[in-house]
Amino acid sequence: MAVFLAAQPPNRLTAQDSQFGIKGLGTPGRWESVRARSTGGAFAPFDAFSPLTDASLADARRMSASIAGGTSWRTLEPTGAAQASLRATRFPALVIAGPVTPRIVVGGGFATYLDRTFGVSIQDTINLRGVQEPITDEITSDGAVSDLRLGAAARLHRRLALGFGFHLLTGSSRVIATRSFADSTNYRTSTARDEVAYSGTGGSASLLLDVTRDVRLAGWLRTDSRLRADIGGRQVAENNLPRTYGAGLQWRAGTQAAFAGTVMWRNWRGASPADSNSHDTFNWSVGAELGSLGTPIRFGVRGGQLPFGVGKTPSEVGYSAGLGRQFSGGRGRLDIGLERLERKGTGLTERVWTFLVGLTVRP
Repeated sequence: MAVFLAAQPPNRLTAQDSQFGIKGLGTPGRWESVRARSTGGAFAPFDAFSPLTDASLADARRMSASIAGGTSWRTLEPTGAAQASLRATRFPALVIAGPVTPRIVVGGGFATYLDRTFGVSIQDTINLRGVQEPITDEITSDGAVSDLRLGAAARLHRRLALGFGFHLLTGSSRVIATRSFADSTNYRTSTARDEVAYSGTGGSASLLLDVTRDVRLAGWLRTDSRLRADIGGRQVAENNLPRTYGAGLQWRAGTQAAFAGTVMWRNWRGASPADSNSHDTFNWSVGAELGSLGTPIRFGVRGGQLPFGVGKTPSEVGYSAGLGRQFSGGRGRLDIGLERLERKGTGLTERVWTFLVGLTVRP
C-alpha cells in the first residue's frame, strides 16, 4: 500500500493539508517570510529572508537569521459530502545570511517544497471466495519534501545584484495503511507501516535591478531534477519536477509607502505529461507596506492556480494583512500576519485561515 501511495495517490480522499495536493506529488510550499506573505507574496523576490530568490540576499548587510511559522484552520466542502474542519501547524521557512565580502553575501536555510501530510479513507467492495465483501482502507501520511538551500548573491553594481543557489530536496513521509472488513467475524483488520524517503536536487538564478532610486525589478528561474521516492533503500517512484519562472516590480512612494507585484509560472504539466491530474500554473500577487520601518502595516492579495486536481485546473484567491515591530534598536523584528485563502476545483471548495508569526534577529 505504501508503494502505491508513493507512486499514485488514491481517489476518494479527506485531507489534513490541502486536499488539492493529494492527487499529485503534494501541496507546494510558500517560499516566503511572514513579512512577504502578509503582502500576498508580492514582496518575496525583494526580501532577503524569503527563500524565493537568491539575489535578494545582497540586501543582508550583516549576519542575520529569520524563521517563520504558522497555524492553519481549514474547512473542506466536498460536493455531496459532509463539511470537514482540520487544523495544522508548520514551520515553513528558515533563512540565515551574512556578508563574506563587501559585495558578496552567502545564505542558506530550508523551506517546504511539497507537503505530504494527509489522511485518506476509501470504501470499496472486493471479491473474496466468490463473495462481495465491503472493506474500508484508512491511510495516513505524515511528512514533507524539504528544500535545503545554499545561495550566494553578488552586487556587481550599485544598481545590479545577481544570485545563484543550489537546492537539495530531502525528506520523508511515515505512511500507515489499515484495512478493515465489514465482516469482522471472518476477517481480521490488517495494518502496514512504511517510511518513504524523498531525494532530488535543483538550481536557481535571479537578479535585482534598481531602475531608479524608487523602482526595482526582479527576475528569477529555477529548475529541479526528478524527485525520487525510496522505501527501505529501494526506489519505488520517480517524478519529474517543474521549471519555475517569475518576475516582480517594486515601487517606493516616499519613505513610508512601498508597493509591489509579482507573477510566476510553473510547468507542472510539462514535468508529468502522462498525468491528467497535473496542470501548469500561473500565479500573481499585489501588496503594499505602509508606515515607518519600525512599525509597518502590510496587506496584499494573491490569485492563480494549483498544480493538482481532477478535471479543470483548481484555482485559488487569497487575502492577507500583517504588522511588524522592530526592537532592540533594530537588531530584532517580530512579524505577525493573517491570511485567508479560498480554493476551488472539481467537486471541492476549500477555505483556509492561517495565522503567521516570524522572528528576525540581527546580532
